[in-house]
Amino acid sequence: MNFTAGIKALSRQVFGLGIFLLFWELLAMSGILPADYLPRLSRIASALMDYLATSDFYFHFGLTMRRMVLGFLMAVALSLSIAILTGRYAIIRKMLSPLVIMLRALPPPALVPLLVFFLGIGTALFNFVVVFGCMWPVYINATNALSTAEPVQVQTARSFGYTPWEILLRVRLPAAVPEIMTGVRQSAAIALLATVATEMLVGDKGLGYLLFNAGFSLLIPQMYALIFVVGVMGMIINPVLTLIYRLIADWQIQWSAIGDVS
Repeated sequence: MNFTAGIKALSRQVFGLGIFLLFWELLAMSGILPADYLPRLSRIASALMDYLATSDFYFHFGLTMRRMVLGFLMAVALSLSIAILTGRYAIIRKMLSPLVIMLRALPPPALVPLLVFFLGIGTALFNFVVVFGCMWPVYINATNALSTAEPVQVQTARSFGYTPWEILLRVRLPAAVPEIMTGVRQSAAIALLATVATEMLVGDKGLGYLLFNAGFSLLIPQMYALIFVVGVMGMIINPVLTLIYRLIADWQIQWSAIGDVS
């Protein structure tokens, strides 16, 4: 049943993408917009194939992926650790609340000019920017979920003699997994955006660097080809994280499906 639903969802996405590409091609053929700025799909596809035929492209692609994944994993680990601590000690959560509200509003690339002076242009800079951008959705979702656990579950655990830490780790944290995964999905998209944006600002390697050079060199088909690559990366993120969620929380999925007659 889940497999069939997944196939249907994928077919709808492919159909929607096909409609968009058809509209693009018709608009490019109409001549309403200059061909130099809205090229035909064949020119974009040719530029993409040229990229895929070179080893240099895979070097830049792999570097962007490594920066994104490393920063994302560090952000998830850090934000979950802080959320667990604030879930145990409410006073810490209240103290951090105004700071979180202020910092989450800052766009990560805006910090790059300042961070260059402290961290230089290297791995530390990319890690900091990605971690800073990614940690807030995970932290906020995890904190909300941990602080709103079902009272019946908590009281039952207490009646069995669970300590506060055991209640947090064995009752409240497992119950919070679905909401935490929502924050993780949001953070994964932010990781890609933050990585590419930082590479465009200060990088000399990576997809963002290639995209910046193509755009400002007026290599329009190449620019759209790279945008397509980044877009596909973003499309792949959610299914991968959904699969991971199903692997680590299959029991919750089956439990939530009990009584579902839709």
